[in-house]
Amino acid sequence: MKILFVSAWFPFPPNNGSKIRTYNIMKELSRDNDVYLVSLLQDDSNPAAAEPFCEVLATHKLKWFDPTSSGSVKDFLSKRPRSVTDEFIPAMKEDVRKIVADIKPDVIAAVTMGAAEYIPFDAGVPIILDNHNCEFAVLRRNALKHKSPVKRLRYLLGAEKYRRYEVDFCRKCAAIAAVSESDKEMLAKAGVPSDRIFVVPNAVDTEYYEGVKRQPDKNLLLYNGALTYRANRDAALYFAKGIYPLIAEKMPEAVLEITGKTEGVNLEGIKDRPGIRLTGYVDDIREELAKAAVCVVPLREGGGSRLKILEAMAAGVPVVSTSVGAEGIEVTRGKNILIADTPKDFAEAVISLTNNDTLADNLAKAAKEFVSTNYSRKRLGDGFAGIIKSVTGVQK
Repeated sequence: MKILFVSAWFPFPPNNGSKIRTYNIMKELSRDNDVYLVSLLQDDSNPAAAEPFCEVLATHKLKWFDPTSSGSVKDFLSKRPRSVTDEFIPAMKEDVRKIVADIKPDVIAAVTMGAAEYIPFDAGVPIILDNHNCEFAVLRRNALKHKSPVKRLRYLLGAEKYRRYEVDFCRKCAAIAAVSESDKEMLAKAGVPSDRIFVVPNAVDTEYYEGVKRQPDKNLLLYNGALTYRANRDAALYFAKGIYPLIAEKMPEAVLEITGKTEGVNLEGIKDRPGIRLTGYVDDIREELAKAAVCVVPLREGGGSRLKILEAMAAGVPVVSTSVGAEGIEVTRGKNILIADTPKDFAEAVISLTNNDTLADNLAKAAKEFVSTNYSRKRLGDGFAGIIKSVTGVQK
């Protein structure tokens, strides 16, 4: 089959959650199909790395939306969210249209809502949306965090506009791949036909993490998330200000190592805090996971499901997360993960794992088995291939 991916994130290198998911899907599908890609580019994109898995037909530099800029009356009256209108690149839409006419794909995969404006629904090709987050739900959650009633109302109105936009796009698609049952339920409740929504959970390359040789440092904690993503920055601030001081009372030598990009990020309250170490992007996260006693995921916002948790579990590292952080993954509290939603509980959970090797080992062993059984890359590829079959009638 000919499968055309239209993506807002260039998936090579696979160094954030969206890129990793798309990379894994494309790698699996490329075994038996002809895979093509049209994508926006980020600063670290490497088109040459895509060659073994797909043919890159067109790329355009991403235009980042600035939420602090003031919108116009035209933006306010538009049915499209301002982030969509500000980031839109007409030349990319024209390229997609020409490419569809030229290669005649059997199916088009729109990767995230960031690709929505570039999809030619009038081309007569089935469209699958790979929806990495229920975007309007993420915006609504962020809006409710504002203490100012005026700001809260403003952002809630923006979230509602995005809900209408997201639902309208989903209704035009032949199928939607959601990363979790909770995302499926939110989309269905918002008005997307439930029989078009398929749950295809995130996944990791379990073989890639199989060889991690654990030599944990009792005082080393790890948060494997780029601070260029707002939710990760908020999580780092929450840990640095509220959780770390409580841990340090019992573990004065404890250090939280935060991996991932920090370029262009306001690091006030993080970089200057004791016990916080910023590594920047690391080429091989396995080396950091091998040293970490605990992976912490203190997320308070965001959506979808977190590959950082699956990565740690696959490497045999015990995980402490908030309920928000563990959303979208069918974990079992106390068996394969510890969940804590207050600074005190979070700190106590971390300390308990560093003080009790049996607890840490049992948790990590159960987590590794859980990921291997439920979140392998092959299951992700097979799940997406099943959706393709359902909308085309053609076997993968």
